[in-house]
Amino acid sequence: MSLTAAAHTVPRRVADLGRDSHVLLIAALAYYLGAEAAFFVGTLSDKIFAPFWPPNIVLFCALLLSPYRRWWLFILAVFPAHVLAEIRVGMGTPQLLVAFATNCAVAAANAATLRRLIGGPPWFGSLRNACLYIAVTAAVVPAIVALGGAFVPIMSAGSAEHYWSFWAQWYLSNAVASLALGPVAIILLSERKRWWRRFQPRHAVEATLLTAGVIAACTVACMASEAAIPRGFLPALAYLPLPFVLWAALRFGAAGAGGAVLLLSANLIWHALNGPSLFLTGDAETSVLALQAVIIGLSIPVLLLGASIDETRHAEATARESEERMALAAVSANVCLWHVDYKSDRFWVTNHGRELLGLRPHDAVSRHAVMSMIHPDDRQGAVAALQAAASAGSLATCEFRIVRPGDGQIRWVRCRARALGNDRGAPAEVSGTFADITEQKATEIELARQRQEIAHRLRVSMLGELSGGLAHELVQPLSAILSNAEAARILLARDPPDLNEVVEALDDIISENNRASDVIHRLRSLLKKSEARFEPADINEIVNSTLRLLHNELITRHVRVGADLAAHPPRVMGDAIQLQQVLLNLILNATDAMDDIAPAHRLITIKTRITDAGQVQLEVSDRGVGLAPACQKRVFQPFFTTKERGLGLGLSLCSAIVKLHGGALTLSNNKAGGGATATFTLPLVNQREAAE
Repeated sequence: MSLTAAAHTVPRRVADLGRDSHVLLIAALAYYLGAEAAFFVGTLSDKIFAPFWPPNIVLFCALLLSPYRRWWLFILAVFPAHVLAEIRVGMGTPQLLVAFATNCAVAAANAATLRRLIGGPPWFGSLRNACLYIAVTAAVVPAIVALGGAFVPIMSAGSAEHYWSFWAQWYLSNAVASLALGPVAIILLSERKRWWRRFQPRHAVEATLLTAGVIAACTVACMASEAAIPRGFLPALAYLPLPFVLWAALRFGAAGAGGAVLLLSANLIWHALNGPSLFLTGDAETSVLALQAVIIGLSIPVLLLGASIDETRHAEATARESEERMALAAVSANVCLWHVDYKSDRFWVTNHGRELLGLRPHDAVSRHAVMSMIHPDDRQGAVAALQAAASAGSLATCEFRIVRPGDGQIRWVRCRARALGNDRGAPAEVSGTFADITEQKATEIELARQRQEIAHRLRVSMLGELSGGLAHELVQPLSAILSNAEAARILLARDPPDLNEVVEALDDIISENNRASDVIHRLRSLLKKSEARFEPADINEIVNSTLRLLHNELITRHVRVGADLAAHPPRVMGDAIQLQQVLLNLILNATDAMDDIAPAHRLITIKTRITDAGQVQLEVSDRGVGLAPACQKRVFQPFFTTKERGLGLGLSLCSAIVKLHGGALTLSNNKAGGGATATFTLPLVNQREAAE
């Protein structure tokens, strides 16, 4: 270490010593009292170790719960306590130092290994942690360090021939201490705040009853041991405290298990010192070995049981908290969670879902009961969507109405579901969500009504712009009717009348009347405000009828039209009036785009065809000025227009109408010849019906 590093390290260690002085004093005092208790218990036999050795647990807990850089402080603090305790029993200096070295070794090795494997508290929070604790502190580490600890009695005039006997005594003494005292000490020191928050008065009453039960069971077992041993009832007496120990583990987890084991061990040792006892035989070594075997054999499964209980409760609490968070998030999003088991017909739904479905909190719910709530007109579609999702293993989404059983109220619900199993094409379990979209549906209906109103007003507006041409379209047949009627009157006034010419005049009147009637019929169709009617429509006929309607307008504005229509008339499923409005708007926009070019170059090309994807495509191309780059991304936005008197609703409404028909509308500049092309695609009749 450099001088600079040493200059920083020494003041830090001095500061640690000053800050931890009270903790160090407590550790030293606990170490000394533990040694005195062990020596007191050790009077059971002067030839062997005490049944367990508490000082090592004191040092082990101090090291386990302290940073590595402070370990030397605790080792230094407990050394005087160790010396004082061992000198009182007449231990020599070499033996004293070896004993302290082995004590420090087992405590440090246990602490370092557990921190490496578990990391931190809760040290008994799971079955894995409890298994690691038992394996490290009660098996591996004390067994290894006992190889050195066995030399302490040999150095105190013990015989080397009994090395393995000394090894076993040292090992068992530390193993029992780790199992009987270690868990309680660790939990109290590292988790006391958490336990005190959860501790309630009723727990104190229950703990008192458990303590009294363990003491009473141990007392009865020991008092009856003298009469039971000759009759062979000793094993039955040894199991008397077991129900209370299991009760403590089941009710209080690892803390209860550790406390019960410690209480049981203390009672057995006290009775062993004061008699009568279950473990007092003619040989003291055998008695101590039997006592240690019972404590180890009982504490291991009880500690594992307590840790398992804690792990299970933690998992349940985590699951409950997760469910509560999910339920809160679902309620915040106006969504409820549900799960159905087709085998048991059980249907689980959150409380928010019960409110949505109009169910009382404690009513039993079945799958058939929920399915019966679906509106009859929507039930078949909902069932088909769920079955299709189950077969494909994908997420199903559908919307339907439900009729609440309590008040008969109709609500719109969006359902999302995923099948969790498949049994011969049918779902075994399905989980999903319900969302109340009644207000959303009401908004959509209102928006659709407003869109229809705007579309109607735009049609009226466009026809108002075309009023001059439409008037001319009507004046021509009316003038012809008048002329033919006057001619027929003159022909009838002749003597004799020329009936053949009269018939021809009447035929002309009928023809011109049909022509005027056709114009009026088209005007009435466009001016009529009605609900959209989806039915098969010939896209070529829509093009031809629109061109007939615009015939005079196109002539007046010197615009030529070239039509390249599909040979086989493609039919789409849609509202002919709305589709004609889209085409009418596109043709008028193309006409407006060519106002600034020479009349000889004003040409609109209309094409219809069936694409390779099985869709109907209609194109309206012009030779106008095209779209500015800044306008291409905004052309379909509401209220955006490049016309001086435009509202900016035409293309936006056209796009909405095409989407409503399952298609898409695009507008782009031509690569050659200038101008722009508007293109929209629609599904064929058979594809639209299959999709529905």
